[in-house]
Amino acid sequence: MLRNSCLIGLFFILAADSQAEVLSPAVVFAVSALLQPAVAGESSDLILFIGRFHPLLVHLPIGFLLLAFLLECFGRLERFQEAGLENAVPFSLLSGGISAIGAVLTGYLLSLDGGYGEDLLSTHMWLGITVAVLSLSAFILRTRFFDRPKIRTMYEGILLLMVACLMAAGHYGGSLTHGSDYLTRHMPEPLRSVAGLPPKRKKGIKKIEDLDSAQVFTDVIHPILDTRCVTCHNPEKKKGELLLTSYDELMKGGENGPVLQAGSADSSNLVYRLLLPEADDDHMPPEGKLQLTGDQIDLIAWWIDQGAPIKRKISELEVPKHISEALNKLTVKGTPFLAGTNVPGADSTVVNQLRSRGIEISLIVRDKNFLQVKYPESADSVYLKQLLPLSQQVVWLDLAKTTVEDSSLAVLTAFKNLTRLNLEHTKIGDPGLKALNTLKQLKYLNLYKTEVSDTGLKYLAENPRLESLYVWQTKITPRGVEELQQQLSDLYVDTGWGKAGTVLSEKDSNAVGR
Repeated sequence: MLRNSCLIGLFFILAADSQAEVLSPAVVFAVSALLQPAVAGESSDLILFIGRFHPLLVHLPIGFLLLAFLLECFGRLERFQEAGLENAVPFSLLSGGISAIGAVLTGYLLSLDGGYGEDLLSTHMWLGITVAVLSLSAFILRTRFFDRPKIRTMYEGILLLMVACLMAAGHYGGSLTHGSDYLTRHMPEPLRSVAGLPPKRKKGIKKIEDLDSAQVFTDVIHPILDTRCVTCHNPEKKKGELLLTSYDELMKGGENGPVLQAGSADSSNLVYRLLLPEADDDHMPPEGKLQLTGDQIDLIAWWIDQGAPIKRKISELEVPKHISEALNKLTVKGTPFLAGTNVPGADSTVVNQLRSRGIEISLIVRDKNFLQVKYPESADSVYLKQLLPLSQQVVWLDLAKTTVEDSSLAVLTAFKNLTRLNLEHTKIGDPGLKALNTLKQLKYLNLYKTEVSDTGLKYLAENPRLESLYVWQTKITPRGVEELQQQLSDLYVDTGWGKAGTVLSEKDSNAVGR
């Protein structure tokens, strides 16, 4: 209501100026009538149609008013005085003021379509109104009272303030359309450092280093939304009152309700809009924006069909073949989805026999043949040998708190596809680790509360894919860790020492081992 009154009042001010004959009371009446539906909270097609002219009109006051400022400055230089540049200043000011009024009006009508951050929009609008008022005030002072010294000083101050507000209004307008970081997005690193800005964000979707442990939403879905959708659905530009910056906001939906139905991609408005022809007004992202690829749409639909979980891992969900292929493209250097992608199915007789002995065996992915195995605490080397018929299929092996010893691990040399091994709370020492250097697919190793020392770490240097190592409450020293990381530069080692030399609790270690 206040905005409408200010806009209408602005037109009355103009109409009161006898030199602005182009704006009559009839025009003011028409503008008032046009704004009445907006006051009532309605947004007719006519209003939105007129509002769409804002991007066209908004550049006129910028050009006219900057021209007026430059003409005023250069006209006072001795070499340009004979050119009579100052004679064009009133025309530029009046043209800039009138076009600023048009830009303010159409901008306001455009804002009724929604989808803009309220604070940013309000700042942009009031700066636009200020520019219009200052430009018309400068026009009046320049044409009627310029012969008075005090008025001339006031005029110069208004002119400077007008240019400053014009620049600020343009910046906030760009932020509304392109995001608050539009001006600094491509700023070179040296300038960013001087300006106190963080390092430039890398383009594109970050590659996933390990699909086994990647979380579907955090590592796959959210990066897609962040690079394709967030430019129009963020706190500063909330199209359709929909935010896609977090899981909670996505599930909350927009002005028309939820955009997805967990468990059914076919019933989700999000997928429906993604699949519409690009020329369709309801297609998302809009025509001209960076579009989602077919793989990205398939991944979003698959995630929704799986219940749209927030903390589930890829390995915990059913992964069809086409989704597995799409996921492979997101990995570093084309790392295959789990080690050994073509392995035969496990012998069901062997699986049932092992389960009867208390060994937990389950598929990691339903349509794959990869297995995760967890042994009971009573298991020994004999139990481990019984797993040999499944050496191709086992990729996760949990031997925590079992009675296995160094000699037992010799069996594992046959498990060429093993990617994760948990040996916490066992009697494994340095000799046992020597058998692990043949496991070239090994990525995770938990040695919590074992007898391993720096000597054993040297054997692990022959595991090129090793990424995560847990060694708290062992005989390993910081020096040993440092030497290993010099050979495996991408290796993360959790020593559990903490800032005060403390160790992690047994509860924490169990969480890692699962």
